[in-house]
Amino acid sequence: MFFDFIKRNSRRTRKENGIYFASLVVSVVAFYVILSLGDQNVMKYLKTLESDAVAKLLLMIPMLYMVSLFFVFFLVYCANKYQLQRRRHEFGIYLMMGMKGSKLFTMIMAETLWSGLITLFIGIPISLFLTELISLATSRLIGMDIIGYEFSISWLGLGLTMFGFIVVQILAVFILSLKMMKEEPVDFLNEQKEKVQKVLSTKWSFVNLFIGVLLLCLAYVLSVSSLDRVIFMMTELILLIGIAGTFTLFRGLGNLIGKWVKDKSNLSTGLFVFTGRQLQENVLHQWGSLAISSLLMLMAMIFFTYGISMPLAQGKESRSVDFTFEGYENSERDIISVVSSDKLSSYIKDYYPMKIGIVSTPYEGMPKDTVTHDFSWAELEELTSREKDSEDKEYLLRDLSSYKDSPYLISLSSYNSLLKSINKTPILLEDGEVALYSDEDRFSYTHNILRRVLKSNPTVSIDGQQYELFSTLYTSNIVADRAITLAYALIVPDDMYNDLVDDQENPPRWNMVLDSNFVQEKGLMQATHEIDKLLSPTGLKYESYLASMGRQLFYIVAGSYITFYLGVMFLIISNTVLGLKFLMQQRSTRHRYYTVSILGASIKSLCSSARTQIWWYFGLVMSVALISSIFGFRYMVKVLLPSGSSLANSTTGWIAAIVLAAFMIFEICYIWTIQRKSDEEIKKLKEID
Repeated sequence: MFFDFIKRNSRRTRKENGIYFASLVVSVVAFYVILSLGDQNVMKYLKTLESDAVAKLLLMIPMLYMVSLFFVFFLVYCANKYQLQRRRHEFGIYLMMGMKGSKLFTMIMAETLWSGLITLFIGIPISLFLTELISLATSRLIGMDIIGYEFSISWLGLGLTMFGFIVVQILAVFILSLKMMKEEPVDFLNEQKEKVQKVLSTKWSFVNLFIGVLLLCLAYVLSVSSLDRVIFMMTELILLIGIAGTFTLFRGLGNLIGKWVKDKSNLSTGLFVFTGRQLQENVLHQWGSLAISSLLMLMAMIFFTYGISMPLAQGKESRSVDFTFEGYENSERDIISVVSSDKLSSYIKDYYPMKIGIVSTPYEGMPKDTVTHDFSWAELEELTSREKDSEDKEYLLRDLSSYKDSPYLISLSSYNSLLKSINKTPILLEDGEVALYSDEDRFSYTHNILRRVLKSNPTVSIDGQQYELFSTLYTSNIVADRAITLAYALIVPDDMYNDLVDDQENPPRWNMVLDSNFVQEKGLMQATHEIDKLLSPTGLKYESYLASMGRQLFYIVAGSYITFYLGVMFLIISNTVLGLKFLMQQRSTRHRYYTVSILGASIKSLCSSARTQIWWYFGLVMSVALISSIFGFRYMVKVLLPSGSSLANSTTGWIAAIVLAAFMIFEICYIWTIQRKSDEEIKKLKEID
C-alpha cells in the first residue's frame, strides 16, 4: 500500500515537472558518455597508437567525474527545492492527519529513489546507443574507418553512472528534507512569503549598469585586439573583466527596467505595469543567478561550437608516405638492410631518402668558425604585400618574415622520389630555378595567394645569387609524421643542397611507401599493423602515417568529447536555474496574482502577463550570452586552433550559425515548457476562494 502510494506520487511529480525529469535523463547520458570513454571502440583503437596520451586522458576522468557530480548535485538540489516547496501544503495535510515526520521523510526519500531508478532505466539505453553513434561518427568524420567494429559496454562507467547519480539525488533530497523536518505542521500550511532583500538605490544601480557595459566592452575590445599576440595572462585578464562586467551589468539592470516601466506607464493598458514590476523585482532580487546563467550559456555555446570545430579544422589528411625512419637515431645501412629484407620487400612499393636541411644564416653571438649563408626572399614578400588585404595575407607575410632567417631546403631528387611514389609528375628545374614547398594541410590558407604570386616568377637571393621561383607550388607531405611540418621551404637541385646543407647536422630521413595492392587487400589499418609487427623487433626508430593520424585523432576525440560534455552540463544547469528561480519567485508572490484577479484581471490575462515576463526574463540572459559568444568563440578559435587551420579563417561563421540556431530552438522549447508550467500555477488561483 505504502509502496503504491510512493509510485503514484512519483508519477505525478514527473508529470508535473517533466522538464526537470528530462534534464536528469540528459545528465545520465552525459555521465555515461564521459565515463565510458576509455572503453569506446575509437579509444581502444587509439590505445594501440597513442597509449601514453590516452592513459593521461583517462587519468583526468576521475577529476571530471567529481566535477560532474557537483554539477548534477547543484541541478538536483535546485529542482527538488522547488518541487518540495510546491508540495508544502500537501506535506502539512499529511502531518495534520497523523503521519509521523519520520514516515514523511521516508516517503520523500523513497519517491526520490524510485524516480532516480526510472531516470536510469530510460537514460542508460539512450547512453549506450549514443556512445556507439558518437564513436562511429567521430572516426568517419576524421576519415579513419575502424575495421572490425563491435558493440561495447563500459561496465565500470555504467556502475559509476548509477552509483553517482543515485547518491547525488539522495544526498540533495536528504539535506532539503532535514531542513523541512525542523518545521512545524502549521508552517507547511501557511503560505510562504517572499524574502525581503536589500536593493541598491537608483543612483548606484545606474552606476553599476554603466560600469558593467564598460567592462564588457573592454573585454570585447581586448579579445579582438590581442588575437595576434595571445598570451596566457591576457586570456585570464579578459575572463576576469568579462565575468565582472556580466555580474555588474545584471546588478544594475533592475532599475533600468523600472525606469522604462515608469516612462511607459501613462501610455500603457492592461497589465503592463504589473508585468513590468514583476520582471523588475525578479531581476533586482536574482541578478546573481541571472549573471551565472548567462555565463553558463556563454560557455555552453562556445564549447559546442569549439567541439564541432575541432574535427572540421583537422579535415582529412592526405597520405603520401606510410613510414618514415629517423635519420638521427638510425644508420643508413641499418635502414636499407631492414626495408630490403625478404620479410618486407614484397610489401613495399618504394623507399628513398628524404633530405631536409636548414640553411645557417648569420646571427648575433655566433662562433667565429660557423659557416653561414646570406638568404633573402624580399621580392616574394614584396609581391605578396601587393595582394588584396586579408587576414590570410597578413598571416603569410608574418610567416615569410619569420622563416627567412633560417630557411629550409629540400633535395630535388628526394622530392621527385616522393612524387614518383604517389604517381605525380616530377619537377624539372632549369638552371637558376628553385621551387617553393608549403605543407598542404596546416598552411593551406595561404596557398591561393602564393599560387597567384608565383605566376610572376619572383626571385630569391642566396649568397648574392638570384634564383627564380618555379611557377608551381608543391604541397605533397614530405614525411609520415604529421608532427613534422614545414610551413615554407625551397626545393633545390642536389648540388646546391649539398653545398648549403651539412649532412652531419641534417642526416636524411628515409621514407617507405607500401604496395598499393597490399593496402587495398588488407585495408590501411591492418596493412600498417602487419608491417609494424615486422619492424618492431628491428629496433629502428620510425613513425607511421597511421600512428601520426592516431595522435591527431586522439586530440580531436578527447577535445570534442570533453567540450561537448561540458557544454551539455552548462546548458542544462543554466536553464534549470533560470526556470526554477522564476517559478519559485512566482509561487512566493502568487498572492499578488490572486489580488490582481480579484480586481478584475482574467486568468487568461494573468497567464499572458507571466508568459511575457518569462520571455523577457530569459531574453535578457540570452542576449548578453549571445553578444559575448561572438567575441568569445572568435577568441577561443584563435587561441586553441592552429593558425593554419582553414576553419580559423573560413568556416567559423556557418558553424557558429548552426550552433546558434540549435541553441535558439532549445531555448524556445524550454521557454515554452516553463510558460506552460507557469500557466498551470496561475490557473490554480481559481481554486482559492
